[in-house]
Amino acid sequence: MAQGVLDEQEEHGPPPVEGLDEATLAVVALEETLSCFVELMVMATDASEGSLMLLHEGSEVLTITSSRGLGRDIVQGARRHLGEGISGWVAKHKEPLLLVGPIKDARFSGAGRGIKDALCVPLMTPDEVIGVLSVSNKKGDGDFTERDLDRLVQLSRPAARMIVLTLAQREADAESRAWERKKLAQEIHDGPMQELSSVILLMELYKRVRKDDVDQAEEELSRAKEQALDCLQELRHFAYDLRLTDLEALSLLEELRRYTVEYQKRTGIAVNLVVDGFRREIPVGVKKNLYRIAQEALTNVRRHAKASEVEIRLHCTEDQLEMSVGDNGRGFNVHEALERAQSEKRFGLLGMQERAYLMGGVLETESAPGEGTTLRVILPL
Repeated sequence: MAQGVLDEQEEHGPPPVEGLDEATLAVVALEETLSCFVELMVMATDASEGSLMLLHEGSEVLTITSSRGLGRDIVQGARRHLGEGISGWVAKHKEPLLLVGPIKDARFSGAGRGIKDALCVPLMTPDEVIGVLSVSNKKGDGDFTERDLDRLVQLSRPAARMIVLTLAQREADAESRAWERKKLAQEIHDGPMQELSSVILLMELYKRVRKDDVDQAEEELSRAKEQALDCLQELRHFAYDLRLTDLEALSLLEELRRYTVEYQKRTGIAVNLVVDGFRREIPVGVKKNLYRIAQEALTNVRRHAKASEVEIRLHCTEDQLEMSVGDNGRGFNVHEALERAQSEKRFGLLGMQERAYLMGGVLETESAPGEGTTLRVILPL
């Protein structure tokens, strides 16, 4: 909150976004959203300045997250513990305040003396305070009234929900990106690195036996060549995945068709893509995660299932989207596979479950030894 009237007021707009990565863009988008919110609150109350302070999770410290009309020195230095100053008092007691005239109330330790008038309201969820919204120094000759305070309290309620949802979305996006990095590291370790190790061992074996057994040496050399080609195909697969950084302007169906055609050529496993009622547009995050789940499922088929056929089915109704990937392979015990994934920190099934969870859906796995496998993602729309 402003601790005095400033002769010079600085406006802090959002930074430019060109060239920023996805994580940074998410932060910029959040800052811009909160900045617009503060600006609207200042305009709605006809104030000269305003600020939004958020309570740090797991601590009792408030810091200014967004402001309008405040000097940079105030913004950078503003920190309040619960109970300290006007904002700290409001956050601790969960009560809105209307202040008019010089502040001489002993409750507000550390408060400045230069504020003409101010409104300060807590931002509340049903369970807790998440921050404090303050506006000060009403324009013109008049002062803030109880009616102004009531209006700000009413506006703060949906605003608090909006802030909570925005923060939750940013956290979910960060979790999704973290899983992608872990999954990529695991796949490189389990795929190309293991295959390259096998190539090295086969070449060593070739060197040992080439003088004594030419036929075996040629066989080992042929196996090394096949392993190297498999590794090359795997690396091309990763390169394609890394290029596919944004599905926003692309069609999920087109990308799945393109990928399954390439998959069939590379593996010899037939893939049938069936679409039923899939006509509505879906969010970018959902498209990305569905594509990655299908991709991971096909990778598991190639590595473990010994299948000859796979069917990917997309089915969409008014309120639900379902994607299934089924194969005719050897199947497995689902409970044992999940336990092994947990203990060995594998990211296949667990990663797909995490993606479905981040989209608000579930992943169902149906399999048994000798009976093939079907993975089914069910999402509410």
